[in-house]
Amino acid sequence: MELWLRLSPLLGCMAAGLGLLFWSQWRSARKEQREHVEALTALAARLGGTMVSDPEKATAWSAELLRPFKNYTGGFINWLATVRRPRFEIALDFVRGPWRLRVTEVSMERRGSTGGVTHHEHRIEVITAPLPPVKLARRLYTDFLGRPLKPGHVLSEGTAVISEPPVTVARQQGEWQRLRLPGHYDSQYAVFANDLGAANRMLNRDVLEYLVENASVLPFVLTFEDGFFYATMPYRIGPNTLPKTLEAVLGLLERVPGAAPTHAQR
Repeated sequence: MELWLRLSPLLGCMAAGLGLLFWSQWRSARKEQREHVEALTALAARLGGTMVSDPEKATAWSAELLRPFKNYTGGFINWLATVRRPRFEIALDFVRGPWRLRVTEVSMERRGSTGGVTHHEHRIEVITAPLPPVKLARRLYTDFLGRPLKPGHVLSEGTAVISEPPVTVARQQGEWQRLRLPGHYDSQYAVFANDLGAANRMLNRDVLEYLVENASVLPFVLTFEDGFFYATMPYRIGPNTLPKTLEAVLGLLERVPGAAPTHAQR
């Protein structure tokens, strides 16, 4: 009892310190989120778009085709690691000529070595005319430090992230095959498609040249499916980089034969 009495002030200080640490982290996260929302609101206004901050209305159009954080959800191990399930938080809606675009941001919380860790991803979507399902992935030959990757590396091959057929193809048990691109384009992008002939017509030389020239500002993986173009990035919406990415995406769609939307609403 005497030992407990001697230790109680120390334990009290430790508890107060932990409480202050958690409060400081919570306050910092709230401040960061508030500044992020303010920056996106200003961006939407500058680009003539609208901001949706109601989680029930900020859902991605293609959420049923590709659920958020697909690799972090499903299965017992992911269930154990999940503190908070994925939640859509923000959507930015834009109209550019005949194109309707939506950019959504979603977060989830997973267990880390020091407690819960919040993860973010965002998705760019554009409504298009119905096109055959196609996935493209940029092939990389260096890591983020610029070091060469070994031959046959998963990033150099580029197929791992697109070899699984999209939902619409899987439901119909359709074929999902690798499309070899002509010339040097095949070393820049990996492609899978349901209809190789149709995909070849979509990815003509003008489109392929544009993909290569704008690879640094285009998302890493691009998908055409069920009247949508969509791409998901594993980080928050960047107010400074999003305009260039949207411009690059629309430049691509304007070159894809048959991509122009045939309807105004979805």
